[in-house]
Amino acid sequence: MKNPMWRNARLCSPVLVLAGGAAFAQTEAPRLEPVVVTATRSAVPLREVIADVTVIDRSVIERHQGGAVADLLRRVPGVQMARSGGPAGATSVYIRGGDTRFTAVLIDGVRVDTQTTGGVNWEAIPLSQIERIEVLRGPASAVYGSDAIGGVIQIFTRRGEPGTQFDVGLGGGDYGTVKSDASVSGKYGRVDFALSGLSEQSTGFSTRTTGNPDRDGYRSNGGSGRLGVDVTDGQRLEVSALRSHVDGQYDPAPVTAADDHALHDLESVSALWAAQWLPEWRSTLSFGQAKDHYATRPNVYTTDTRVRTSTWQNDVRLGKHTVNATLERREDHLVNTDVANAVNTRTQDAVALGWGWRQDGLAFQVNGRHDRNDAFGSANTGSIGAGVDVAEGWRVQSTLSNGFRAPTVYQQFSAEFGNSGLKAERSRSNLELALHHRAGAFESSATVYRNRITDLIVFGEPGPCSSEFGCYSNAGDATLKGVTLTSAYTADGLRIAGSIDFLSAKSMNEGVERRLARRAPRFASFNIDKDLGDTTVGAQWQVSDKRYDNVANTTVLGGYSIVNLDLQHKLSSDWRLLARVDNFFDKKYQLANTYVTSPMTVFVGVRWSPKI
Repeated sequence: MKNPMWRNARLCSPVLVLAGGAAFAQTEAPRLEPVVVTATRSAVPLREVIADVTVIDRSVIERHQGGAVADLLRRVPGVQMARSGGPAGATSVYIRGGDTRFTAVLIDGVRVDTQTTGGVNWEAIPLSQIERIEVLRGPASAVYGSDAIGGVIQIFTRRGEPGTQFDVGLGGGDYGTVKSDASVSGKYGRVDFALSGLSEQSTGFSTRTTGNPDRDGYRSNGGSGRLGVDVTDGQRLEVSALRSHVDGQYDPAPVTAADDHALHDLESVSALWAAQWLPEWRSTLSFGQAKDHYATRPNVYTTDTRVRTSTWQNDVRLGKHTVNATLERREDHLVNTDVANAVNTRTQDAVALGWGWRQDGLAFQVNGRHDRNDAFGSANTGSIGAGVDVAEGWRVQSTLSNGFRAPTVYQQFSAEFGNSGLKAERSRSNLELALHHRAGAFESSATVYRNRITDLIVFGEPGPCSSEFGCYSNAGDATLKGVTLTSAYTADGLRIAGSIDFLSAKSMNEGVERRLARRAPRFASFNIDKDLGDTTVGAQWQVSDKRYDNVANTTVLGGYSIVNLDLQHKLSSDWRLLARVDNFFDKKYQLANTYVTSPMTVFVGVRWSPKI
């Protein structure tokens, strides 16, 4: 291993993962167990979830305000990121090595996706509007249907709490960066509300290693809102909405002298009716719509995706048993100059069932789902998981599951490149085995996983489409397997967490095995925070092995090691000072070939958060 910092991380890993908890147990403070909904679509204490889940709360998000959502996510175990240039550049997020389109993304329960190459436009999601993020690693198609081959990321915006809460933030930093956001939320009687807005801009830096040396900055604005009414005890109505607009400068390939811009617009709206009919029976009826608009200028290209979902979910709790039954309908609609209007809409209907049982340190979870897509056929998915406390502080859990990703409307019906005969990509015999240990203030885990994906959709040789350059086709398989080691210590205002991922992400096409592009076989992230009176200081250290930038494995992206620092100081009961330094040692590295990443940047801001 040529990277000396990676060697240091490798030497530290046994200490972080295997160190005994006895030395830490003496000063542990009581901790509230987070409740997550992403694993089963029902609220379950994190400790009882038979899945690999990470929760990012508002306190962490606030201290990361200088960055973007994807930068925050790569602190999460099992997650890597690639980006073409600055924060507004095209961004991919890989969970356990799975392509970005293999992650189902929801905002307040609304499915967000694009129907061109698939996956969400991460650069269009505004970080300042987010209250909480739940990251589920591993296939979850038995719960969510298409897309969830690699995992699920669910984003929650703010919700009103009793009283009136104001939150205003203003900050600036290098490269002309200015960010501001403001929100007001509250709850009075049976009505709660939250309303917020944001504005950001940066002159940026030149994002290409060759060609046009102009700066590639961005401007963005947006907002979100939520209104809820507890009509009666056990009956709740809620509506929510989010909108984001990003205008980012970029240099295309081949690079030109033009001032090129990429325009992203993301919208999501939802309506929900939750009813507690009986102490044992709760139902939720929800409707959601997400729109994703992408355009470039002066070179004209436009594509619009609309995803509509309707869901009726029923949860029945009988003692230690929980039964879930869900009916869901999804409609994908694409407007693109290369897709015929007659075939730019498709529907997908699904029925899903789940059963869970938890008692005395033993838990089982079984889920099954049937999806019927009017464009490619049906898919049956399922998962079975079990967890058991084998000794005090020790827990073993395992899941076996499968999943699928439907081809996009563009991949099937593009007039030039589409293939109407495409099959869904399939995740088969995904196996996960995890060992968790908790001793006082110390927690650690080791997770082993294997995920085989067949019928990969690739752009390859000419075939059934009209293009002489190539068509979309089901060609080749991929195998994603690895080990994730994590460890955390929390006590006396000190929080230390670390993870190391050993990943083998390879594809097999025509008998040739190659590593999947832009995924490092070894990646580590270490975080430390310390409360010092009214001040909290933190540091993050991320280390990546080398990666290949292309499918042929001929272009190498070198390994890197970066350090980020942050500080939060309480000026008064209502005022806080925030400061952050990203890439403290000004490391020059690449996440995509010919694109540079952000140099060292400093961001300083203040927040005013009075409560009436």
